[in-house]
Amino acid sequence: MWRWNEVYRVADLFLEIRSEVGDPTPYLPEQMRGFVRDGTPDLTVDFHEDEEAHADPLRRFFPPRFTLVHGPEGLLFCVSQGGSEPAGGDAPGGVHGPRPLGVIGQSGSGRMGLPPLDRAWRIPEEEEAVREAMQAFVKACLQLRLLASGGTMVHAAGVVHGGAGFVLAGHTRAGKTTLSRQFPRDNVLGDDLVAVSARRGLFHLHGTPWPGREGGAVSYGGVPLRAVFLLHPEGAPGMRRRGSGDSLAELAANAPRLGHPGEESKLLDIFSSLVERVPIYELSLGLGEDALPFSTGRWRKTRIEGVGSRFATSPCGDAVAAGIPWIPSPSLRRTRRAWDIRARRASSWIFFQAWLSGYRYTS
Repeated sequence: MWRWNEVYRVADLFLEIRSEVGDPTPYLPEQMRGFVRDGTPDLTVDFHEDEEAHADPLRRFFPPRFTLVHGPEGLLFCVSQGGSEPAGGDAPGGVHGPRPLGVIGQSGSGRMGLPPLDRAWRIPEEEEAVREAMQAFVKACLQLRLLASGGTMVHAAGVVHGGAGFVLAGHTRAGKTTLSRQFPRDNVLGDDLVAVSARRGLFHLHGTPWPGREGGAVSYGGVPLRAVFLLHPEGAPGMRRRGSGDSLAELAANAPRLGHPGEESKLLDIFSSLVERVPIYELSLGLGEDALPFSTGRWRKTRIEGVGSRFATSPCGDAVAAGIPWIPSPSLRRTRRAWDIRARRASSWIFFQAWLSGYRYTS
């Protein structure tokens, strides 16, 4: 029956995608190929042929705004039209509303109707509408299964340093992509969408196949989550520890929403556990500006449980140090010996990576 199938591993879940409408690979994220693994599927996504989708793909899948609503067989994956007008047809039960495209069960497995994928498209917009719907459906299935197992996707960048994972979360243009690109490419798990999973009481950080709009690096990951940084470039330069209560709402706001009942309570449970187990920091680096104005003082390296080093008290608050020998950049080579930075200028990301290696500013 299935003309094509493949198994991927994303966020510690084995996902099998099966298709009777042809090879869906060109319609999945390009980086999906890097997540192919052998394993027993935790969830399956089935693409089958649908007459309505075949007749008019653009009318069926446009606009690319999707939501989940309860249906008799599970959660219905729907095009969300907004307003009170009929959405190209009646929703189940004769009630006007979102247009259902597929259904997702409690385990996260789902099925969705598509046109043949090896067809000749009448206009490019048809192909793009199908591609966006397919990727959103796969993402929804994964997110539902993650929520059921105590994890979630997060709109954030993720990097690996010293065998541990670090989340860089913040609003659009907060510097997630800029900061993650300063790491070696193999150390970047993602610059836009990562996932956290709970395993034996510990949180782990994973990449996903969905990079940001600029097409950054992604990789599987699966490393222990060591710390979360909330990026606030508009704040005073430096770094400070955030309380769990202060961090909860901001972290939860960075999780993707699918709109189904019970979603918010699950996300709050997950992030409540995360902020109690993982240290959260507010990071204000003023990306792209000159070196932070730590004009007096010295740098020292000390160890601390959980993150690796202890902040020292200084007039500037908790702050990061300069120059890390392992960073392969021209800026580093100029500042390699600049442990006292009074006469040095460097990109602010160097200070952040110095913090990761355990160097701290002290007055």
